[in-house]
Amino acid sequence: MPSFAPAVGVTQKKGHIMTTAGHTPGPWTYNCGDDGAVVYKEAVGTIANVPDDLTSSEANARLIAAAPDLLQAAERALQALQDNYDKYSNCQWHDADSRDAYIALRDAVSLAKGGSI
Repeated sequence: MPSFAPAVGVTQKKGHIMTTAGHTPGPWTYNCGDDGAVVYKEAVGTIANVPDDLTSSEANARLIAAAPDLLQAAERALQALQDNYDKYSNCQWHDADSRDAYIALRDAVSLAKGGSI
């Protein structure tokens, strides 16, 4: 198992989206054992220890390990929604579901980056 290492920040550029990550950049991986799971990054170390609860420790570790990819995908989706809103909608949401999905995604990204809603 990898040893503990503190999170490091990084600035990543994906297309025209610039993300300042306050977390250890992905990819992250996980391994399960008799006493739970560990999420880690090769050459960096442990990201999280997930205690064994007999039912969901592997699922929790899998979700934690996917977090960097999920955040990056959410940021790209937000940018695409904003671009389409600006380009095609005359700055008006045409349905409540799209508006609500955008707001939920924006708020989740904000929380993941240490912000508030």
